[in-house]
Amino acid sequence: MKPKLIQITDAERVETAKAVIIDQRKKNQTRASYELYGILYSNNRLVVERVNYAPVAADFAAVVTKANIAGYLKVYDMVAEFRGAWKSDDEAKVIAYELQPNA
Repeated sequence: MKPKLIQITDAERVETAKAVIIDQRKKNQTRASYELYGILYSNNRLVVERVNYAPVAADFAAVVTKANIAGYLKVYDMVAEFRGAWKSDDEAKVIAYELQPNA
């Protein structure tokens, strides 16, 4: 049985992902309204990479398909959508995903 894509609902984990994404955006001075990040936290290290982005919601919809996110999860432990559009980074919406391990 292959792992299933699941949305992370634990508020603390989502807020932590949001914090590291905001930090990464500041470091790299990226300002796209819609961004997709891969987060790797295995092996005692944290890697946060912007893997895709779009200027408008309609373009971003094609980026955040289940198939695309599942593909990124072959490389990363977590994939997170950052939807900042018209808000400040602190008010942005983050939706995070991971693969459910085999039971």
